[in-house]
Amino acid sequence: MAFFPTSEEATCKQDNIANAVSLTTDTIPTGYVCFNLTDLFTQSSDNGSKGLWHSSKNTSSQGVDYLLSNRGSYNANANYTNVWYQQVDQASNTKPGADGTWVFYTYAFADCIQNGGDAYELNDFPWFETSCQTKDAGECQQLPKTVKSFAIGPADKYNVNHRGCEVWATMGDASTLNRRTSALLAVAITIAAFLML
Repeated sequence: MAFFPTSEEATCKQDNIANAVSLTTDTIPTGYVCFNLTDLFTQSSDNGSKGLWHSSKNTSSQGVDYLLSNRGSYNANANYTNVWYQQVDQASNTKPGADGTWVFYTYAFADCIQNGGDAYELNDFPWFETSCQTKDAGECQQLPKTVKSFAIGPADKYNVNHRGCEVWATMGDASTLNRRTSALLAVAITIAAFLML
């Protein structure tokens, strides 16, 4: 994945990541691994490894080994709203839109926080999830807010739970607002009914 400032949307859409800050990995983690952009691209080495978000004592847990490019061009004050992402089948059986092997999450807040609190309107600061294979050249997505953090996780159960892979799903599901509003309403009705008993 690669990150471009708002002003470089055209370069991102050309799938030209030669000068972009980027992370490459072929590791499929066993759980959720979170990265802060600033921490990641200001570290002192291009090679690194990151453990699972909630580390486990289970020795079979696998985080992410990665390689960074163009750390020197990272600007902590820039708005990185353009994200280039590539997920292809390593056996060269790439099928854009087919289930991928990992999920890529992007967040408008540090530490992979989905909601910044009451001062931030959720609709204005959404997070995004994508788990489908891309075309060989990757794909560029412009997001409404700068990316402060992102995460990588395994897609096997995720794709099953979502009845297939997701492509830049807003807040976890392309139709999440309607579904979550209905779910919250159902929970509220259930609680109200319980309290009346």
